[in-house]
Amino acid sequence: MTDVSVITERDGNLVLLLIHNPRLRNALSAEILSQLRAALLKLRQDEEVGAVIIGSAVEGVFASGGNIRELHALGGSTDGLHFAELAQAAFKTVESFPKPVLAVINGYCLGAGAELAKAADIRIAADTAIFSSPQIGLGITPGLGGGQRLIRLCGTGHAKRLILTGERISAKDAWHLGLVEWIVPASELWDLAKAMARKLANKPRTALTLAKKALNYSSQANLKVGCAYEAAQFGQTCSTALWRDFRPDMAWNDEQCD
Repeated sequence: MTDVSVITERDGNLVLLLIHNPRLRNALSAEILSQLRAALLKLRQDEEVGAVIIGSAVEGVFASGGNIRELHALGGSTDGLHFAELAQAAFKTVESFPKPVLAVINGYCLGAGAELAKAADIRIAADTAIFSSPQIGLGITPGLGGGQRLIRLCGTGHAKRLILTGERISAKDAWHLGLVEWIVPASELWDLAKAMARKLANKPRTALTLAKKALNYSSQANLKVGCAYEAAQFGQTCSTALWRDFRPDMAWNDEQCD
């Protein structure tokens, strides 16, 4: 195991991508971002993969932000733009991955780490997790897509509050704001996360992928365009073998809803 890497582990039809940079508390360097994107691009072709979990191989931290020394060494606005584009490409690969991607957050989730977590489909946090967007205090801004996703997750007002103040919030506060979908005791984090990932991985593959695409698209489009796209995706699922083989007498009805 190298000191700076993304570790890939298999667990049945799940794949775990674990950030491992213990010396810098999982600071996200260009190398780690490139490894993460490369791993996901390779996994896109693997039909045995049902879901991906992005987490940490370092106790007490998901990712502590960007690699500050690396960012300081950037030669100016052009280099800064290139780094942001590299990171955004990695996070877009997370967001557009055809299978469900869960972020399992076991501790500090700061700056670029928080931006990575926001690109996942579902975020599951230990009750000890801490979140922050501290970039402005360092004299920079969020630039990896996290600001855009934060607005969509919790609204403009809360996004401004978190980014402009840089305050740290607890897992409970993050859940109230809509930044995470589940909070669980730290000792149960991985068991519950894997159980949720397996539940998703075992759902009908085509419908799951198309539903994810529709939700991603609609979150970035106006209502009229989003509804049209959703209708088109629904039409595609109606042509799948699973739907054609479905028996109407198996469906729910009013009596079952009582």
